[in-house]
This record gives sequence, C-alpha cells and structure tokens, in this order.
Amino acid sequence: MPSSRTWPPTPPTDFKLPPDVTSTRDTLATGAIAYSFRHARLGLLGRLVIGALGDQTQVTSELSGDADDPMTAERLAIFRPISEALTAILDHRIGGDPATYAARGTDTPAPRPPGPDATHLIKSKVVQCDRCDAFVAHIIFADEATGTLEDHARLMYGRIRELGLPAWVLGPIQERGRHAGQAELLAVYPAREPVRWVTEAEFDAMMDAITGVHCAPARPEADALDLLPDPTNLGPGLDVTAQVNARARRRAEALPPAVRRTLGDPDQFTPETLQALLVPSAVAEAQARYRASQGRGVLLCDNTDGRGAVRFWYVRPRETPGVLADAPAETRAVVAAMLQVYDPKAEAIIVLRLPHAIQAVYVQADGTLRSDGLHRLGPRLGW
Repeated sequence: MPSSRTWPPTPPTDFKLPPDVTSTRDTLATGAIAYSFRHARLGLLGRLVIGALGDQTQVTSELSGDADDPMTAERLAIFRPISEALTAILDHRIGGDPATYAARGTDTPAPRPPGPDATHLIKSKVVQCDRCDAFVAHIIFADEATGTLEDHARLMYGRIRELGLPAWVLGPIQERGRHAGQAELLAVYPAREPVRWVTEAEFDAMMDAITGVHCAPARPEADALDLLPDPTNLGPGLDVTAQVNARARRRAEALPPAVRRTLGDPDQFTPETLQALLVPSAVAEAQARYRASQGRGVLLCDNTDGRGAVRFWYVRPRETPGVLADAPAETRAVVAAMLQVYDPKAEAIIVLRLPHAIQAVYVQADGTLRSDGLHRLGPRLGW
C-alpha cells in the first residue's frame, strides 16, 4: 500500500539486528535480492525484497504468515522496526526519487502466506477415536530442517483452521543433552500454550486420554438411579453430589487404566477431570432429575471453597434467584433465558461457581458447550 511517511526517511546511525534475529540473503528467480529474517523462537519473521522499478530500486517488505493467524501480530511487532530501519538505510544510500517513494515502499509489512518460491512438505496426522472413528486431534510433526515449531504452526495454519481440531506441533525426540529422550510440544489450537518437553510415553498417554473419553461407553444411567441414595434438600437445591460422583466413577471405570491415571481423582476439581468425567456426569444427573419428575432445573457445580472438592446441586427455577443473588445481572438473565428454551430431556444447564466468579454453560444435545464466559461475583449473600 502507498506510504504516508515523509521522504527521505531518517536512517538509524547504530542499527543492529536484535540478538535473537538472524538474516540470510538469496537471489529470487526474478533476479531480485531477498533478505530473510528469522527469530530463534518464532522462526521466519519476513523478508525484504529489493528489485527494480523502472530505473528506480523497489523495496518490498513481506511479513511471514497468514493475516488471520494470531501469531502474525507477534511477528510483526519484531519485524516492523527491522523493516523500517533497513528501508530507511537503503533509501538514504541509493538516494531514491521522492516522486516514486510511495510506489517503492510500504508502511506496514504485508502478511505473506507460503508461496510457490518456498515449498514445504510437512508431515501431519489426524487422530481418530478408537470407537466411532471421528477425528479428535491433529498432530503436526516438526522437522528441524524446515524450521522451528512456530514455523510449522505458521505453514500449517490454513490446515489447522480448516480441520478445527485440537492441534499440537511435536518436535523430534532429542538423542543427547539434558532433554535426551524428550521432544518439544507446542499446543496451537484451540488455545496456545508454552512449549513443553514430553517423553514419548507422556505424549501417547495424552492421546489415549483424548481418544478414550471421546465416546467412552457408560452404563445405562436410568437403570443405575435405583442404586444411588436419594438426594437431600438441605442447601440451595437437591444435593446430588453423591449421584454425580458415582456416575463419574462409573465413567472412569469404563476407561483404560492408562487413561484413568491421567485424569486423577473424579472427586477433585481439575480441568481434565471436569471435562472428561464430571461435566457429562452432571449432565446425565440433571436429565435424570427431570425424568424423575423433579422438573426443569440447573445443575450447580459449587467450588466456592477453592480447595478442589465440588458439591453438586440440582436447583429448580424457583430456587435460582437465591443461588444467583450475588451473580451479575447478565448472568441471572442468561440463566433465566436458558431455563426457558433448553430441552431437559436431551440438554442441560450447568452453573459453575468458583471462589470469586461464576459461569453459566448451556450443554446442547450434541455435547457442544455454549457460554458467555466467567463473571465476577459480588459479596456472598448466602442461600
């Protein structure tokens, strides 16, 4: 795009590349000269391409990556000062014509997805559920010859977005050094996490956990109700903690031993246990309460003591105002709307209470979770 900078640009007098950035020089098929800049962690940041524009010299700044990739902004923050400084130095040295400067330069390096001048063959694998064959994970195998883990995530961004599966970039196993027998692992979708080192056994256990809980068989929920104690009504609603925990244990018992070890104690409030065992067990209990003629309601997961133990309550519409008294107005409105529209035979409403926050979750019939996120609680008013 045309530049709005004044001409001539002021070149820096003491420019040096950042210590974690290196550069290489190549000649393109067009005869233009390309200077590529790489970051130790982020990989290829971008390049400056110097070519001819009539009898003038054109400097094009290209930012590496897809415009929609969240990491593109991080690459831009490092590459833009480099691009601007070197462009200023070049213009100062070659004495470009002010009338053609707008055509020869750019303000912001433009994102450049992988093009035909750089061909990459990256190995990847889509992991399937052992029971239903559904795709459940996307593994990208990093090759040191191609670049860093971030290089692989950048080059595969389009495919990652297309599949929409949990995705990781897995590096090669190190043969020597303090990380011998381990490989770097970068979680890239749906949430990014810092790179960590894992052994082959640890990675396999993680994949087993994902495939093991995808559609793990459970014993018939309705038939098991008679084996459980009747819920009490000594709190904000029906105390169904024993029922939910019993369902969670049944689900855990149906999983392979290696998977159970990765999940921990079903009674403890951890993200893995919550997603794999407690949430589906809470949904099943809420639907069972409705079938037992206890009406529509919300399944309250109460972890307000912050120590890990969770209490579960089945809260009917007339009881929700007391339970949500310290919740923000938007949360109360969302829960009221959910109670009106959800299908209690196939769906559920879960309200998660933490020491200082609350979240309402709508669990659809296909298992999809919908929520507007966590909201801060006001002073506890009691039930």
